[in-house]
Amino acid sequence: MMRLPDLALRPLLVRLVGFGALLALGAGAVSASLDASADIAIARDRLDRAQARAARPDAVPPLTGTDGESLLAAFRARLDALAADRAVVIDTTGLDPDPSRPDLPRLHGSLHGTAEGLHGFVQALETGTPLVVLEQADLGIDRPADAEIGRPTIMRLVLTARGVVLPPPAPRRTP
Repeated sequence: MMRLPDLALRPLLVRLVGFGALLALGAGAVSASLDASADIAIARDRLDRAQARAARPDAVPPLTGTDGESLLAAFRARLDALAADRAVVIDTTGLDPDPSRPDLPRLHGSLHGTAEGLHGFVQALETGTPLVVLEQADLGIDRPADAEIGRPTIMRLVLTARGVVLPPPAPRRTP
């Protein structure tokens, strides 16, 4: 037995239930949209970082050796290769162990040459492969120029750099 007021409320209740269902569906869609937006922002950030890493120049390896003697030989070979193309002569090279950092000994070199030759030499030393990072460079005049006979100024360069002594490779284990 239905009463008249109950029949009048039914369409209103059906509408309210329908509106609630639509509201729940809309909230779910908005929530999914916000989650997707956050995922897109994270993916864009990762893409930007990956593109920045790809745009960076490759790292230049440092001057290395397995021990002090091989490191000094590599340093001398690097200096010889750079001096061959310039008006530079290598006088001496040496290695001083650093007790506080045994894997990074100091390398010393004494050279002489023209100002242009030494400038190009130092620039190539610091930018080429393998990378040699200078800690100290003292530049002075070894012999002044003589305009009458056309002799250029000869400069002396004493430099200190660091090399890297690599640890011996770990023995391979066989199963």
